[in-house]
Amino acid sequence: FFPSGSLGWNVSEEDFWNDEGMINSLKLRASYGIIGNDKIDAFRFITRLNGEATVDPGNATDVLTLVNGIAPGVSGNPDLKWEEQESINLGFDAKFFDNKLSFTGDVFRKTTRDLLFDPQASGTLNSVHSPSSFPLINAGTVRNEGFEFSLAYNGEINEDFQFNINYNVTVIDNEVVSVNGNIPPVGGEFGVGINQTGISRMVPGYALGHFYGYKTDGIHQTQADIDALNATATNNDNIYQADIAPGDLKFVDINEDGHIDENDRTVIGDPIAEVTMGLNIGFNYKNFDFTANAFASLGNDMVRDYERKDPTANIGSYVLDRYQGTGTSNFVPRVDGGTINTNLFSDYYVEDASFLRLQNVQLGYSISERKLVKTGLSKLRIYLSANNLFTITDYSGFDPSAGSNSPIGNGIDKGFYPVATSYLLGVNLKF
Repeated sequence: FFPSGSLGWNVSEEDFWNDEGMINSLKLRASYGIIGNDKIDAFRFITRLNGEATVDPGNATDVLTLVNGIAPGVSGNPDLKWEEQESINLGFDAKFFDNKLSFTGDVFRKTTRDLLFDPQASGTLNSVHSPSSFPLINAGTVRNEGFEFSLAYNGEINEDFQFNINYNVTVIDNEVVSVNGNIPPVGGEFGVGINQTGISRMVPGYALGHFYGYKTDGIHQTQADIDALNATATNNDNIYQADIAPGDLKFVDINEDGHIDENDRTVIGDPIAEVTMGLNIGFNYKNFDFTANAFASLGNDMVRDYERKDPTANIGSYVLDRYQGTGTSNFVPRVDGGTINTNLFSDYYVEDASFLRLQNVQLGYSISERKLVKTGLSKLRIYLSANNLFTITDYSGFDPSAGSNSPIGNGIDKGFYPVATSYLLGVNLKF
């Protein structure tokens, strides 16, 4: 049952309203609704015989003969149900200065209950499954709340020159409210060959899909530093005992128990942007028209996981600043064959992926209608367009907007094809 409703009040339509003032119109509105989501594969609530199986029939005279058959496939979850998204919104629309300036503001809260998710650890069945048989689950409840507003202005300098500007911004806070089951659902995978799974988690009180790994504290500069740490280790689980050398990453002992192990992992990043913004501008001057739009995403992190750990493979130019002796670097580790220290998922691989992108710029020219009378055309416009003209970011990968659609495991850059800059010359004809 998914009810919804909205209520609006056009204040500027009331008798007491004076439309000769600065504010030309004002509308107050509120809405509430629940939307159901069942966008999953069919029959995920049952276990079907859609897997493959190969067995030895036990025929001693023909040991090379194998029988191919079918077997249970992906595990079903009989308790599976629809995901529900409950939205509450309060807002207003206003126009000022002879309707030239428009302002829209909204405060919202969106709560997603029974989030549909393919986990690596099942909170419903309280067990870990092989990658071929993860049961789909209703993972828990997530809340997004924040505000957004847009500002638009349409004006003209004279009858030959008109312009418009539109700016919008959304500020959002994402938090997991609760998890269904005893085991927090995890997702995401890091590394090639070592398959460190579960680097993204769904834990109450934190952002959905936050990154979970080791926090670094620079680079080991000397062997004496490493010997001192090993001397204070309380047991054999200290990862510093695994072929650590000067130039390797130094990890933080989060729980201060005297050694580094899995219990020292912590939250090291968030793939969800805190602020997104858009800007659109345009103008018309006689027969010329121009439009441009830009988009910005701020506060989101990205995992750099597109590089092989092989020292002979292609890698970013940042390795030129690697450790090459005491004091040469305290951030980029030495080049090695991929020790366990270097391969462990840590904040060394997490980068700020905030960016500003100029998405489209277009300039056009229209031939006046009076010049087209004898051609049979009512419109002829020539334009030049540029898409994805440039991106400003500190992220070292190809595309700071790369990611997946998974709610837990997004923001991991596995080497997505970069967004290309393209140019287009075109003609619009109307007969």
